[in-house]
Amino acid sequence: MDILNLLERIEDIIEEASKFPLSNKVMIDKEEILEVINEIRLKLPDEINRASWVAKERQRILNEAQSEADELIEKVKEQQKYLVEENEISRQAQKYAKQLIEEAERKANDMKIGAYNYSDEILSKLQEKIREINGIIEQNREVLKNME
Repeated sequence: MDILNLLERIEDIIEEASKFPLSNKVMIDKEEILEVINEIRLKLPDEINRASWVAKERQRILNEAQSEADELIEKVKEQQKYLVEENEISRQAQKYAKQLIEEAERKANDMKIGAYNYSDEILSKLQEKIREINGIIEQNREVLKNME
């Protein structure tokens, strides 16, 4: 059962609880709520592990992009070595090689930016979910404290 389902279970327990006459207070089974909260605590490391995986995947993508960019740059530099003659063909080749290098660097930069944006989006969504879960837990704890 995932964390959101567990939180819904807490909400259901609260909604279905017996109400005290003339108040908004309800009587709930403390053990049942604590059991669900404990299950949530056990599930949270999974969410944290997923965030860690996203960070590692982001780094792998960045390393891959850098490796591809380095390969492209190395290939272009090798091509440049063969085209060192001082005639028009040589100048055109040098111009083309420079364009290839710029394009490779641009593509590498685009890949890095894409990887950063993707990682940031995933981490942002995860952070928001954790905030939501934390807020619900705090609300439920407040409800429990008010019942004492």
